[in-house]
Amino acid sequence: AENLREAGEIARPFNITLMLEFTRTSRFAATLPTALKLVREANHPNVRVMIDTYHLWSGASKFEDLELLRDGELAHLHFEDVPAEPPREVQAGPNRVFPGEGIAPLRRIIEVLKRKGYAGPASLELFNPAIQAMDPYQLALKARATIEPLIA
Repeated sequence: AENLREAGEIARPFNITLMLEFTRTSRFAATLPTALKLVREANHPNVRVMIDTYHLWSGASKFEDLELLRDGELAHLHFEDVPAEPPREVQAGPNRVFPGEGIAPLRRIIEVLKRKGYAGPASLELFNPAIQAMDPYQLALKARATIEPLIA
């Protein structure tokens, strides 16, 4: 928390918000409750938490952990889905799929985030080489077609 606070002070003059993203395989912050604890202890206006729906659903966090969010704490959302196969325990970055193509309860997650007052940015983060090789325009069209029904 002290390091996050110090980083926030470095970012402050540049009006930059630093975001702590918990990742399912991290030994530092692998769950939403841990990330929230660290950010709250840092207690700095330039340090906030972000959520990646892949890490939220494929890792050790629980759906109920979203209730821990306070208004204004979430700074950004990475929005993608978790495939049914392979098992979540052995998945890695390239396994992420477009929203709605997997098993994560994305509509329910969005409903909670909206109720918690989140109306900020969301980005698609996919590491599958086949997806990354797509024509950028076609990729953007597919992304929009899969995301908009879930966030409407």
